[in-house]
Amino acid sequence: MAGWSITIIRQAPEDYPLKLDRDAVLASWKVGAMGTNWIEALVERGEAGCLQMGGYPNLYTALAGSVVPLLLGDELPSGEDVPMRRPHEIIIRRDMLAHCPPDEMLTIVVWDQS
Repeated sequence: MAGWSITIIRQAPEDYPLKLDRDAVLASWKVGAMGTNWIEALVERGEAGCLQMGGYPNLYTALAGSVVPLLLGDELPSGEDVPMRRPHEIIIRRDMLAHCPPDEMLTIVVWDQS
């Protein structure tokens, strides 16, 4: 596996991808194979729900209160220790993330990059 492309959107999962509003994209990046560990940890703790698996794409939902602090930190969550597999091609819309209420449901779209 080459890794993952992760996108956080401020839009209902049922609207993805047919009605994707580019202005709804809060963050996106690519990361290595271990780069979804943080999402799986949110699911295990009951802070995120997995709606679809298979990598084309995987769809999750999570409250902004669980996701936004991770994205506004010094470094994106990755689970990778090999520098070339760490997050890259990063777009973080910090201004929009900072205005998300903690109880807002966000959609996490994860595409397999194989």
